[in-house]
Amino acid sequence: MTQRHFIWLGQSLSAPLGAGPKASLLDRAAAAGLPTPKGGVLLGEFLALSLREGWLRQTEDGFRFQDAAALELALPLAALPPKLAVRSAFSTEDGRAQSFAGYFDSVLNVAPAELPSALCKVWNSSLRQALPLRRDVLVMAMVDARQAGVAVTEASHEDDLVNFTTGLADQLLGGAIAGETLSLPKLRAFESPTEGGFAGRLQALLRDARRVFGDGAWDVEFADDGQRCWLIQIRPLTRPVRRNEWFTYANHREILPPLPSRLMTSLITSCAGDLFDYYRRFDRRLPDNRPFIETFAGRPFINLSLLLDMMRLWGLPTRLVTDAIGGRDVCGQGWRWGRLWRSLPALLRLGWSQLSAAASAQRRIAWLTDAGAPPAGADSFATCIGDLQTVYAALVREMFSLTQAISGPLAILRRLGVLAALAARHETITTRMFADLAPLRDYAQADPAVAAVVARGEIPDDEGFGRLWRAYLEGYGFRGAFESDIAQPRYQERPETLLASLLLNPSVPSAPPLPWAAWLAYPIWWQARRAIDARERLRHAAMRSFDRIRQRLLRLAATACAAGKLPTPDALWLLETDELARLDGDWKVGPEFLAARRLEQDAFARYDFPDVFRRFDDFSSFDSAASDAASPRRAQGVGLTRGVVEGRAWVCDTPTLPPASSDPVILVARAVDAGWIPVFAAVAGVVVEIGGDLSHGSIVLRELGLPAVTNARGATRVIRNGDWVRVRADIGAVEAVEPAARATSLASAAAGE
Repeated sequence: MTQRHFIWLGQSLSAPLGAGPKASLLDRAAAAGLPTPKGGVLLGEFLALSLREGWLRQTEDGFRFQDAAALELALPLAALPPKLAVRSAFSTEDGRAQSFAGYFDSVLNVAPAELPSALCKVWNSSLRQALPLRRDVLVMAMVDARQAGVAVTEASHEDDLVNFTTGLADQLLGGAIAGETLSLPKLRAFESPTEGGFAGRLQALLRDARRVFGDGAWDVEFADDGQRCWLIQIRPLTRPVRRNEWFTYANHREILPPLPSRLMTSLITSCAGDLFDYYRRFDRRLPDNRPFIETFAGRPFINLSLLLDMMRLWGLPTRLVTDAIGGRDVCGQGWRWGRLWRSLPALLRLGWSQLSAAASAQRRIAWLTDAGAPPAGADSFATCIGDLQTVYAALVREMFSLTQAISGPLAILRRLGVLAALAARHETITTRMFADLAPLRDYAQADPAVAAVVARGEIPDDEGFGRLWRAYLEGYGFRGAFESDIAQPRYQERPETLLASLLLNPSVPSAPPLPWAAWLAYPIWWQARRAIDARERLRHAAMRSFDRIRQRLLRLAATACAAGKLPTPDALWLLETDELARLDGDWKVGPEFLAARRLEQDAFARYDFPDVFRRFDDFSSFDSAASDAASPRRAQGVGLTRGVVEGRAWVCDTPTLPPASSDPVILVARAVDAGWIPVFAAVAGVVVEIGGDLSHGSIVLRELGLPAVTNARGATRVIRNGDWVRVRADIGAVEAVEPAARATSLASAAAGE
């Protein structure tokens, strides 16, 4: 009987005998030598046998033992520890699609004499689910935990995310307490812990768990007794965890206006996957499920954490990224020689691409000669968008190679103190844009009548000036201020800035003396100069393609205006790419839509972001108007999912269904667990005041995909029942919205979209 119905962990028999994932994974862990508490699996067949033999009865109140002595036939009671954890291990738990985390019961600190009642309580919890299921039960030694909690390890991140508390983790996992959050640097094979105490022991446990189960996505429950960190449970992570990642505007700040057009921001975001694929082609270990660019307050921000994780994976100093694109080195990792050695093939491929970057750019420049030209047949907004995405992605990917090819040599030349002298003697096509204005400047300043017209911002009706002006526009008229935004006018459309510059006399400093070390460093400068030239010629060619597409868009917009689909041609820059494509059909941009969109852009324009920030920072501190307005009733927490939703607040302490309402309902609760699942089905969004982002309730909310925010401290105090509230899950914020603000259709809320 013992051999048939109870299996010691580590015998690798759970899966062959039909046990579910929860028991089978723990059995596999024990067999592989991972530290798991002593115990085993009481198979579901014993429950069926007990019911047949009359040892156990099922009544309206659940299961109840009639003959508890029958347990001696199934369990080696004498060999069990004096304090036990009796945990559900039903067949529906811990699957790859759904975890049912915390939905069924566990009983802790059970003495052997209390096993019958503990088993009945666990089996009774299975009755919550109508579907047929196996009712296996884990019977394990209790760990005298000093710290316990849950850790998430994901192949796409170089940190393991930990939520822990002192003592047992039952309240933490149940969402009753928030606990503490910790990011642990991930250890690779043969790497030693970088942290001390329980954090270092947990690092080693997670490293070994990845060795056994693979470098995928796992949810690990642990308990540390001060000497050893024990694996209590491991399950597949069914949904990615929304991490508090770092973002930077980086070089976007140089090439885009303070607030880019809505069209350009959406286009850049739509290209994000293609852009990061530049790096993935060198190393397939890099993640394919983390957005490279995300939008906040109408601006495209680069995921700095993703780039820093790439450096950490390769064993390179993280400052190489921040030195190249700007921002603060928030990781501070130096050289990791073991990782560098394992990444050598990828780095060699990347290095070769840098050496050949100038030649590759030349091929791309040749391709750009015709890119963006009108198609042979009928043109459309969708065709223009596709062409613009292709040109933009090609430009940025080539820029990656060229920038990397430049950054290393320039760093060496700067350290040698010869960069300024060498650069002052070099001219790119962008520098020539300035130099080629000299004939126009001389002509305008030599003729007072011409100068007077130029001073008014007008083009003089003068044959000599006109000839020079047309020649300049032929070479550079498609360039412009903030030219990387397709919505920005080109010089040929808005020449006022150019004309004003003709009346100035800029001073050009003479080149500094060339030190003798510059001659020794000239081979390094030669390589850098080739890449610099190629980069500027590439941008020049790409901007010509941008201008072709811009003129096509303006022609299509004029046609859409004539058809009543757009109020003005310039309104197209307020649309996103998918909205613009809808103009090819019957969709029309109504005045209400356009007014709301303009309000959104006005709200976005007030934001002033720091060089780097985190996803769940309080965005109201970046809003210049926030200090002028009355303090809003809002709470800041951690977003579990994506999305923005509005609805009527329902502040609730117990899991009961909300009253019937024609409005969407937003649940605002102090804490939730898996017992709230029926309530989640009746609401449009959830705000939780207490509870970590790795608790069982948070896992369920991620699986359901509801816009949800947890750790929103004070939410039940500042949000009142019946308030109209806005939940911004992407940035972890909830706020009460005044009726007047509701009319803007999520205007300022879209800061997190």
